[in-house]
Amino acid sequence: MKIIFVLIAVLSFMSQAEPLQFVAEDLPPYHFKDKSGKVKGALVDIIKALAKEADIDYSIELYPFARAHHLLKTNPNVLMFSLLKSPSRENEFLWLGKMYHNDAFLVSLKGSNQNVANLEQAKNHVVGTIRSYYSESYLRNAGFKEERNMSLSVNYQRLWHMLFTNRIEFVLTNTLSLNTELSDLNLDVDDVERVIELTDFPNELHLAGNLSLSASKAKGLEQALRVIKENGQFQSILNNWGLN
Repeated sequence: MKIIFVLIAVLSFMSQAEPLQFVAEDLPPYHFKDKSGKVKGALVDIIKALAKEADIDYSIELYPFARAHHLLKTNPNVLMFSLLKSPSRENEFLWLGKMYHNDAFLVSLKGSNQNVANLEQAKNHVVGTIRSYYSESYLRNAGFKEERNMSLSVNYQRLWHMLFTNRIEFVLTNTLSLNTELSDLNLDVDDVERVIELTDFPNELHLAGNLSLSASKAKGLEQALRVIKENGQFQSILNNWGLN
């Protein structure tokens, strides 16, 4: 029995000593890989400033959303640094501080679907979003169904391709990186328009931790984030990336 307690203590210590891993998806200009494969972005710089303030060992990795989300749920030392805080996720994670904000819209090709004034009317059309995003649950809760009026893509590249080839009629997006995404795909942002603002859609992106993250690490990260906001580093980084 004594050996078991010793092993538990050792494993607990190893977990505490393990570097934190911050994960996110590819979402320029907030977190993305440049042409050389280096992780960059406004929120990446904020995590670096936060980690320096908290004096922690860490790494930053980008994955498809579903994988990043899975890592967050299954590993106590993994954090997502721009997870949408939604009612369904409220009790699933530790919410350590707001990182950014967004607004959600239904976006269409310019000049189409001019008679659609609300989400209910959009049910007569096909709305696309990314699989495993909160927006999928949002549409399902509103009565949208796959194979009828909802189309799910694995990434934003596929999603915009579907819109521009008229395979879907709307994209549900927070427009957080709309211009950058379209530019990267050599698509013209002037060819799309925001048709309906979804005012009941959650609009805060947070630093989220696994529920098993140690209390000391969670407190340290919360405090470090608060410090870099209060001393101006946080806003300065956003300003450097042309954000507000």
